[in-house]
Amino acid sequence: MTSASYLGVQVLYILLGFLSLLEYLRWRDRPRLFVALTFISFAGFILTQDLIALDIDTLPVQIINRLLLLAHPALLVFLIHFIVPLGVRVRRLAQWGFFAIAAAALAVFVLPDLLNLVSLFILAYFVFFEAYAALAIVRGLRHTVGVPRRRLILVAIGTGALALSVIYLLLVGFLLKFLTPTIEWVLLIGINLSAVGHYLGFATPHWLRRTWQLSEFHRFLKTVGGQPAAQRADRALDELCRSATHLASGLAAAIVLADPATDKFRLQTLPDWPQLSGPLPALTGALGRAWAHQRSEQSANRADFGLPAECLAGLAAADTLLAVPLASPERRWGLLLVLRRGQSPFVADDFSLLTLLTEQTALALDYSTLIAQLRQRSAQLEASNKELEAFAYSVSHDLRSPLRAVDGFSQALQEDYGAQLPPAAHDYLNRIQAAVTRMASLIDDLLQLARVARAEMRVEQVDLSRLAEFAFEDLRQGQPARQVMVKLQPGLTTTGDERLLRLVLDNLLGNAWKFTGHVAAATIEFGAQEVEGVSSFFVRDNGAGFDMAHATQLFTTFHRLHSSAEFPGTGVGLAIVERIVQRHSGRVWAYAEVGQGATFSFTLNLPPVRAA
Repeated sequence: MTSASYLGVQVLYILLGFLSLLEYLRWRDRPRLFVALTFISFAGFILTQDLIALDIDTLPVQIINRLLLLAHPALLVFLIHFIVPLGVRVRRLAQWGFFAIAAAALAVFVLPDLLNLVSLFILAYFVFFEAYAALAIVRGLRHTVGVPRRRLILVAIGTGALALSVIYLLLVGFLLKFLTPTIEWVLLIGINLSAVGHYLGFATPHWLRRTWQLSEFHRFLKTVGGQPAAQRADRALDELCRSATHLASGLAAAIVLADPATDKFRLQTLPDWPQLSGPLPALTGALGRAWAHQRSEQSANRADFGLPAECLAGLAAADTLLAVPLASPERRWGLLLVLRRGQSPFVADDFSLLTLLTEQTALALDYSTLIAQLRQRSAQLEASNKELEAFAYSVSHDLRSPLRAVDGFSQALQEDYGAQLPPAAHDYLNRIQAAVTRMASLIDDLLQLARVARAEMRVEQVDLSRLAEFAFEDLRQGQPARQVMVKLQPGLTTTGDERLLRLVLDNLLGNAWKFTGHVAAATIEFGAQEVEGVSSFFVRDNGAGFDMAHATQLFTTFHRLHSSAEFPGTGVGLAIVERIVQRHSGRVWAYAEVGQGATFSFTLNLPPVRAA
């Protein structure tokens, strides 16, 4: 092997051992300890090999060199156990196999004739455990998805390449006793591929890990976001359990939901694990710590999980619990818990991605709760409006009978006994009849307002210009002597209920006609314009106008900005206009100046009518 290529292999494995040691010193857990020991053993083997090449070929150096190389398969088996749990027998076999092979390798120093036999045992030892570790990882790939799966693929590539390289080297050294340039390049490719695979798998760079996490996060959002609003909360919880189980290589996952009204908790999970459902009296252990401190917790002690024994029935293999808060800025919803077998060297990645998923699930729960509250409030408001409309309709009808009686008896009194009444009495009767007339107008307007709110809409294409012409004709017939300049924009059409929109124009144009009554050169205009990119219709006049300080009261029922003596009316017309415009998904507003006229604008946002 050339010096440059060999130097590259040295640098790679020494760097990998250094990085894994830093990871262990940072987190100080058993999985990272075995990661560090695995790579440090191979880095140490490379360094002692250099010492031997420099003629520092002492017996202790040779012993350390062989022990470091022989330790690698056993260390790798224990490391794989934290990724893909292995049986106790396999781990014990790897442990005692190392001691046996190490003893045999050391015996060669005393009995050189055993070299060939010991080499065969070492070869078998490496073939079995290195291949077993690679196959165990490949088997574990079937039970994982997402970020852990990507890392396992890289670890499998690195482990397989290293196993093949070591076996190839031992086999060639045993059979041929020398290395050719072709063999050197094969070993170089295998060892470098192993270094890269192990580095990216066990010490994944931050940018690569984030890229993988964002990919899984996008898949989760796409699945949950594609659901109807009414089903989004339940689907988000189900998908959270499913994704958490896969992403954290878990056996099962569940949600602990908190009831803020009673301070009680209940478990909810997928149908696969019905025992992980039902009420929880209190949160203790890891669950209690995660809830109290609102931080992720990992526990490797079943007694510390905080789950009743009946909840763990059928999950005897689960020896590790991950608990992640399920909370949004608005509310603490509960916890996500994942039960898995064995601790994971990827727990930091697990917590990072699970936290992203729980945050989005909490927002989905907030959204669904808000939608439910809005629907409830909307239903309550609709019921109240219907009651109010029914009351107004009933009262309006009930008032007609006594009102007719007052009007009839006052007329009879004036006709039958008018000659005997003094002038003051006639004035009183005239006032009574005027009040009755005004009251009748108010009742008519109330009935019209109730009908507008209750009437079923028939949406069609409506020619507003034609409706405006009809309204002006009616106004002219009522006051043929008035001279008013009318500016009417032709061809204005929209989508809506023609009968209701006729009421809008009747009221708006009628107001313009009324409030220009004291103007010598009255002008009324109806047209369309764009306001902030939105098309709107308007009615403009040069009449009395009003003070914009009172504009917010314009559309209030019975509220008037001018006295009845100056301009007659009941104050219901604009309320009718607003109600109709709102039923057409639009809005209405006004701008005016005292003595300079007023402009009333409105939008109508119903979708166009499609031709059959």
